[in-house]
Amino acid sequence: MRRSARATILALTAAVVLLPFLLLTVAWLYERLLVAGDLALFEQVAEEAAAQAPGAWPALARARGLWLRQLGPDGEVAFDSRTSAQAQGFSAPGAAFEALLSLFGAATRVEPLLALDAALGPPGQREEVVQAREGVAAGLGRTSEGGLSLVVSWARRLPDGSVLLLERANHRGVRQLLLVRNQLLKLLATQLAVALLLALVLGQRFVRPLERLAAGARGFPSRAIADPPLLSRPDEFGQVARAFNELASSLEARRAQTVQLAGDLAHELKNPLATIEAASELMASTRDPTPEKRAQLHATIHQAVGRLQRTTEALVGEVRLETSLAEAPRDEVALGPWLEALLDTYRTDPQHAGWRFEAAVAKEVGTVRVVAEAWARLLRNLVDNALAQPSAERRVRVEARRLDGGVAFDVIDFGPGVSPGNRDKVFRRFFSARPEGVPPGTGLGLSVVQSVALAHRGTVELLPDAPGRGAAFRVVLPDG
Repeated sequence: MRRSARATILALTAAVVLLPFLLLTVAWLYERLLVAGDLALFEQVAEEAAAQAPGAWPALARARGLWLRQLGPDGEVAFDSRTSAQAQGFSAPGAAFEALLSLFGAATRVEPLLALDAALGPPGQREEVVQAREGVAAGLGRTSEGGLSLVVSWARRLPDGSVLLLERANHRGVRQLLLVRNQLLKLLATQLAVALLLALVLGQRFVRPLERLAAGARGFPSRAIADPPLLSRPDEFGQVARAFNELASSLEARRAQTVQLAGDLAHELKNPLATIEAASELMASTRDPTPEKRAQLHATIHQAVGRLQRTTEALVGEVRLETSLAEAPRDEVALGPWLEALLDTYRTDPQHAGWRFEAAVAKEVGTVRVVAEAWARLLRNLVDNALAQPSAERRVRVEARRLDGGVAFDVIDFGPGVSPGNRDKVFRRFFSARPEGVPPGTGLGLSVVQSVALAHRGTVELLPDAPGRGAAFRVVLPDG
């Protein structure tokens, strides 16, 4: 089962809150094991001491690292092994930790066992000694007043009525956690409240935007992926939302182009297919057609097939162009010389004799970043479109100037311009309105112009009519 981001944030928050509680639990368990281990050791040592003479007790106490005393019936100390210094110390991890802290001057002082024992009061009045006199061996673990040591003692009655008291002190830094457990519990309560509030804020601030993006993606394309408040955020979520919206818009534009392409293709193929079908039916219904009739029908079918081939090849070429432009590297082009070189191919072409090809590049333009071959094709298509127009002034002018955020390319002819009824159709695939006497085109020239411009994140438009000129197409190439 997948865990939501909200659940993950809550789980992490709970883990952070419960970590001190876990440390408290570990410290408490460690203390219990420590006391239990010492008491088991004391019972074993008491058995050994009972089987030995008192003269051997000091060596036994030193070997086992404990302090051994014998209390008489009046509670006074009758024997002392004098091993209190050997009966206190660190555990191996504790010693290593204190050694590390000592390098920074932060080591904890060791409380002498003699001082700790004196603070517990007279030995004969202690609880474990009282129980031992009654015949019940007893042991206790006590925390020193300073909280730095744990004192474990155990008492057992000997056959002669005296009491054997065994004692040792353990310096445990982890024990201090238990000493402040009440404060830690208060801190936990405060931390829990803050953590819950933080989890709600994080959920609202970070998880909610993701949920809104997911809801928008499910509702696309009937609604935008990201709403305006999310798009206006200056942080990374706003950047992601804007990137998603741009991607969605691009995909939707591609989808619309695909639908339009399918419609244009179906429309363009309908006429030649109908011609082929009609010619085939005529051949089938005509008995013994004359050679002239067969030649006419053959020519009709051949022309229709040729039109299908030209349309298909042109369309495939445009699709391949769009695909290749998506990954093609951009070239740094010095626009003035590059444009002059492009127009020189027209100036030196004999079929364009008598035409003037002018380039006007503003000084501030400098260089542009384009796919040079594709951008050259865009301009050639616009120039070729201008050449196809009847014009008393045989002139084509290409201008480039800097606008806010980009460079504008204007290709201007001096013919009759575009009629009002065709202004909205010129960028449609397969639309062609060439003058009489001009060889028909595929109707894809301006469509290719639009595809190249869009691949460069640019725009193309037919400018409004103006006195002294014909059609003027503007392509804007954005910076970056």
